[in-house]
Amino acid sequence: MNCPNCGTRVGATDTYCSYCGARVYHHQEDSHPPKAPAPDWSPLRDTGNSKNDEDSSKKNLRALVVSIVSILAAIALAAGIFTYINHRNEESLWEECVSRKRIDDLRTYIEKYPDGEHYNEAKKMFDDLVRDKEDWDQARVSNDEDHLRSYIRNHPGSEHLDEARKILDDLVWNKAVTANGKDAYEQYVKEFPDGRHIADAREHLDEKRRAELTDSERDNVRSTVHNFLLALEEWDVNLMLSTCNTQLSSFMGKPQASLDDVKEYFDAYRESDIDSIGFSELNIDVKKVIRDDKRAEYKVVFTTTRRMRREDADEELVASMKGQALLDDRYRFNELTMDKVTQ
Repeated sequence: MNCPNCGTRVGATDTYCSYCGARVYHHQEDSHPPKAPAPDWSPLRDTGNSKNDEDSSKKNLRALVVSIVSILAAIALAAGIFTYINHRNEESLWEECVSRKRIDDLRTYIEKYPDGEHYNEAKKMFDDLVRDKEDWDQARVSNDEDHLRSYIRNHPGSEHLDEARKILDDLVWNKAVTANGKDAYEQYVKEFPDGRHIADAREHLDEKRRAELTDSERDNVRSTVHNFLLALEEWDVNLMLSTCNTQLSSFMGKPQASLDDVKEYFDAYRESDIDSIGFSELNIDVKKVIRDDKRAEYKVVFTTTRRMRREDADEELVASMKGQALLDDRYRFNELTMDKVTQ
């Protein structure tokens, strides 16, 4: 038989159509299937409720969209605020790094802001400060002029620059005092014109310069010694007296001598049996000394050859003479001795 619903052939024992699933009745009493229930037209009749449901769905969708947009805006705002605060904190820390130039501050910046705007600059500054600290520790411990000069030259912006200059200043000054020479004081004044010891250095330098014998001073000293010897050669008492101070500390072995003692020495020569006397080959060594009252004195050692002839004698006596003298700043004798060395 065939399916009463779709016409597909079904077996004699099939209860339902294998194609459409409709029930198959094999007996007479079952040949008419029950009537299908009447269709429910209520949804079509209740069109007002369907429209309300659609409006409600749209409202819910709009609310959802608004909520999502609000959440996203809040997230964006929070992100913006976070970025702003983070940037402000970064800039604040960077300003501290630039103004203070401390290794700890820069290390904090580098670790906290590896992608920061100033990272490269901070890293370079950090490396420079670390190198500066290492060089400073080495220079300070060495207490050596060359190390300190090298540090000052290579780290002109270092926070230790003033301390390095102070240590070097003291080292150069102590070296100058130990040497106590004109060149050493000149070196200090040249290198440290505003140094910690500049006043003392200039004072010592002035003393050394005043104590430095000039050619003019040497010539004046030589002239005094020459005139004294010339006075003996020419029997000129006034010339001899002009070479001496009114009061002498010593003269020819006599302490606290006066011009009268000088004249007595001259007369002794003249009244002797000496017929003639002359001096030659005068050599002078002069050392200038600055006294406590800042006035100059000249310590003199001289040698000369004396040629002397006595009365009624044909033979000329030749002797080497050595003299020691002290002249004041007017180039007059304060002290004078002269003795025969060999004959």
